[in-house]
Amino acid sequence: MKKLILPILAAALFLPTGGIASDPQASPSAVKLDKAEAAAFAAQFFEQKEVKEQLAGALLVIVKDGQVLLNKGYGYADMATKRPIDADKTLFRLASVSKLFTSAGIMQLAEAGKVDLDKDVQTYLPDLQIPNTTGAPLTLKHLMTHTTGFDNTDSLDSDKAYTLKDYLKNMMPTVVRKPGEAFRYDNFAFTLQGYIIEKISGLTFQDYVRKNMFKPLGMDRSSFIFNDEVRKAIATPHNNNLEPIAQIPNVPDNSPQGGMFSTGADMAKFMLAMLNGGQAGGERFLTEASINAMEHTSVTIHPDIPGVGYAFETNYPKDYNGYTVVEKGGDLAGFHSNLWLMPGQNTGMFLALNSDKGNLRLPFFEQFMSRYFPKTDAGPAFVKPAPDKQQLLRFEGLYRHLRTPVLRYDITAADGALIVRDALGTHTLRQAGDLLFYDEEGTPAGFKLDADGNIVYFSYNMPDSWAEKIPEPAKFSDVPEAHPYAKSIYYLVQLGALPGGTAEFKPDMPITRGQFLAQLMPLAGFQLSTQPSVFSDTKGSPYEAAIQTAADYGIVQGLPVSIFGPNQALTREQAATFIWRMVKISLNAAPVKSDLRTPASPWASEGVQYIVGQQLFGPDVQAAGGALEYRPKDQMLNKEAAELIYKLIQKLF
Repeated sequence: MKKLILPILAAALFLPTGGIASDPQASPSAVKLDKAEAAAFAAQFFEQKEVKEQLAGALLVIVKDGQVLLNKGYGYADMATKRPIDADKTLFRLASVSKLFTSAGIMQLAEAGKVDLDKDVQTYLPDLQIPNTTGAPLTLKHLMTHTTGFDNTDSLDSDKAYTLKDYLKNMMPTVVRKPGEAFRYDNFAFTLQGYIIEKISGLTFQDYVRKNMFKPLGMDRSSFIFNDEVRKAIATPHNNNLEPIAQIPNVPDNSPQGGMFSTGADMAKFMLAMLNGGQAGGERFLTEASINAMEHTSVTIHPDIPGVGYAFETNYPKDYNGYTVVEKGGDLAGFHSNLWLMPGQNTGMFLALNSDKGNLRLPFFEQFMSRYFPKTDAGPAFVKPAPDKQQLLRFEGLYRHLRTPVLRYDITAADGALIVRDALGTHTLRQAGDLLFYDEEGTPAGFKLDADGNIVYFSYNMPDSWAEKIPEPAKFSDVPEAHPYAKSIYYLVQLGALPGGTAEFKPDMPITRGQFLAQLMPLAGFQLSTQPSVFSDTKGSPYEAAIQTAADYGIVQGLPVSIFGPNQALTREQAATFIWRMVKISLNAAPVKSDLRTPASPWASEGVQYIVGQQLFGPDVQAAGGALEYRPKDQMLNKEAAELIYKLIQKLF
């Protein structure tokens, strides 16, 4: 079974939401940041009740004006043994903060004239072919700014050990959207950058980074290889219940997209060099021009909204308080991190955590900025007079998240504002400029037009991807608008879970086991498996990849004699069990007790009770004598499957 956080969880759990109050000691004017003040602030932060309840261990580094103000561990490297964190020696996984080093390697090669950032990357990959249906070149700039247009952008979890080249050959996606057109977080792009570094330098990625970055910066304990030395020094990851979990392997073995291990002392050296124009003592690892290019906003949906640099990104813009902040976050099972640089203030912060509980990065950054770099202006100036509903109608519609289609924005116009409904609730956006809006908390939102002036993309509070506006679907002849299941059916067509463009939907036909998983798995953001099927009867099936993906994550276990039955009709209790396993594994969902008129099979009882208890059904479930009649052993119909998936999305996302 896969051990990484599932895509749904990664996208939904670590969005920039708060929950811990701002620093009560913060004053309207900035407090001077020095060593004593940094130590006092950190002690106060980690002593807060809400923080202590969420903390396994943390590593915090603060640098300013060429000095390390703080490099200290809080909590435990391992809660069970109470092993303390040694900020100079204890290793934390950086996850995607590793991407900064990968793109720095590309910039070094560009400085040496060995690569051209605007040249088609296929030039550097004679032994690999990147499928590209767009006719537009894919460049290194696209790789570094998450604008590749790949159909799959997430590195596939695997228990198999891969070299970098073999991984790329087996997992190569296709460019299906014009490169540079839209931002969608792209792990695969950084894996590809690592291989280009290998091809151009003649060194393995790990050896290149060690020679050209770790050595000149004095980062003696950092590594991209999970070797015995790393295993001895690494902190223990903990889950959402602060229980220890197993370390996950690097896939591929050096993982340029997220496989770096480092200490607080080493990350302090990196930040100091970045803030010093690439200079570290007598050594230089990048020119000042390259540093500026990396930190520059290369891609943004609107000029007034912070965007994406070369590996840098925007996670918490409402708390930048008018300052220029460049940052990078990282998330893996049991490890979460964030690095912030404020070039104009010569200040950097790095926070790493070894548990999945909560998201302490946001309250830390809120409180830090409020205390040392408070907001000095009155906030955005809104358009006056505020536009009326008619003027805002062009923004209305359903917008689908590019990276995780289950996440979406439903936008409606009102007099003076846009009402946005998403996984985090309901928000009111007020207009501050052409295609520019802000919500009640000051979080910016922007829209992008196509060449014909039509709204095509929206960016708001999900920092790992823009969302695309989805046209209204064509209607099926057998699903009129008055059909009791029409809303769920057409909603899933818009999200891409159900195929559109056919004359009939056949709502009363039974759905097969394979069809159901083919609808469910991609919608939730899973990159479909490329591994051989574990079931003898799914090889060659159009649903093989979806079924194998579900098997990889423990969502399905098959039928007796190592078969799955992809073309067998799905029973209602089987569908309930698939959903229950998915939410239990990915979201730690708790069992729900329900009063059922007809009991389910013992193996399906928890799943059916969960579905009924969460009311994930339509008119197909009726009350009968005080209990609900789910009909667990009946075949599930196409319309009922659509209602189940639709209600799941509405309930959880």
